[in-house]
Amino acid sequence: MCDLYEHQLETIILILFFLCIVGATSFLFTEYQYVGIFMIAFAVLIFVFLGSVEGFSTSYQQCTYDTTKMCKPALFTAVFSTVSFILGAITSVISGFLGMKIATYANARSTLEARKGVGKAFIVAFRSGAVMGFLLAANGLLVLYITINVFKIYYGDDWEGLFEAITGYGLGGSSMALFGRVGGGIYTKAADVGADLVGKVERNIPEDDPINPAVNIYFSHIILVK
Repeated sequence: MCDLYEHQLETIILILFFLCIVGATSFLFTEYQYVGIFMIAFAVLIFVFLGSVEGFSTSYQQCTYDTTKMCKPALFTAVFSTVSFILGAITSVISGFLGMKIATYANARSTLEARKGVGKAFIVAFRSGAVMGFLLAANGLLVLYITINVFKIYYGDDWEGLFEAITGYGLGGSSMALFGRVGGGIYTKAADVGADLVGKVERNIPEDDPINPAVNIYFSHIILVK
């Protein structure tokens, strides 16, 4: 009898797990469609504004930190800044998707381990969070390291131009992360309001009651976004 109960419980958790994955994946893909439009539009603005500083000049210019040296043209700095912005944005998008996958898997595993006690569930949740944190940080640093070394082939000793071009990487990553935070917050608030309205009005379920499936999805997505 106990084995049958355990099997039924695992089946229910598995169903909720797949529902969480489908919902979170659908949200991310829908959000990334709009984020992609923003990324392209903002990349064009970066290229136009940085390139127009020197009138899209292709001639070398004096370096501000050392007037005896000649730095790379403003047009090429604008191109590299745009490329680094796109790389940062793509890295942030990939990191968000990987984080979503890890978070949803961790939620299901922590729920299953909670049957054995709070300590077991905490260990799984802590290790999952550590893996996600180190993976996403390492992902960003690895792409940044490769980008700097590739750009250095062109810039050489022109550190001013290199640093100016590489700043676009942080801007791209931060912009995509901002969309994830704001969009995720709106999504979770809509889910919370919908769960309360349906539960209270139609089924007479108290607020934030775990009997309401929408409440569970709401809290799961809070863990994902935060």
